[in-house]
Amino acid sequence: MKKWMIIIVVSMCTYSLTAQHITLGPTVGFGHSWISNDNNGTTEKNRFHPSYNVGAKLVYSIMSHWGVSADVKFSSEGGTIGTDNNNKTISRINYIRVPLQGIYFFGAYGDKVRPKISIGPSFGFVAGGKVKDYENNKVTSDVAIKDYLNKVDVGLNAAVGANIRLCKSTWLNTDITYYHGFTDISKAVGEAKLRGIGLNVGVLFPIGTK
Repeated sequence: MKKWMIIIVVSMCTYSLTAQHITLGPTVGFGHSWISNDNNGTTEKNRFHPSYNVGAKLVYSIMSHWGVSADVKFSSEGGTIGTDNNNKTISRINYIRVPLQGIYFFGAYGDKVRPKISIGPSFGFVAGGKVKDYENNKVTSDVAIKDYLNKVDVGLNAAVGANIRLCKSTWLNTDITYYHGFTDISKAVGEAKLRGIGLNVGVLFPIGTK
C-alpha cells in the first residue's frame, strides 16, 4: 500500500512539474476611469475620461487550468466631471500600478484559444497628478495635486479574456478588466475612490517551461 501511495505522489508531482509554464511580455491598455464620490451635491456628472497603461506581465501557469500573474505598469487614471464637455474638471492621476491575479484557464494547454477569468488585488503608487478646470472650453486653472493625494491606492481587479496562441508557447494576451478601488485617494475631506474599465492587450513569450 505504501509503495502505491509513493508512486501516486511521485506521479502527481512529476505531472505538476511538466505542466508549469512561465511567460513574460509587454502589455498596453486603454479604457475609461472615473472617481466615485458625491460631487458635493452639484449637478456635475462623470464624463468619459480616457485612461491608459503600459508595462509588462509575468504569468506562471500551474498545471493545465490554474495560474498566477503579476504586472508592473505605468497607469494614467483619474476622472472627468462637468455640466457639459465645455465646462468640466479633469483630474489626471498617474500611478505605478502592480496588479496580482489568480487565473483560471478554460480548455487544455494545447488549445489554440484559451478563455480565462482572473481576479486579485491591485496596488497603485502615486507618480503624479494634475487638475485642469475648463470654462467655455478654455483652461482656467492647471494645478499639480500629487501632494494632495494619498501615496497608495488599493483595490480589486477582475478580468475576462482569452489567450490566443501565436506560435509554440507564445500567446496574444487579451483582457477586459474592471477595477474597483477600496481606499480614499485624496487627503481632502470626503471620500474619493477610483473605478475603471478597459481593454488590455499584450504578447507573452516563454522564459521557462518545466
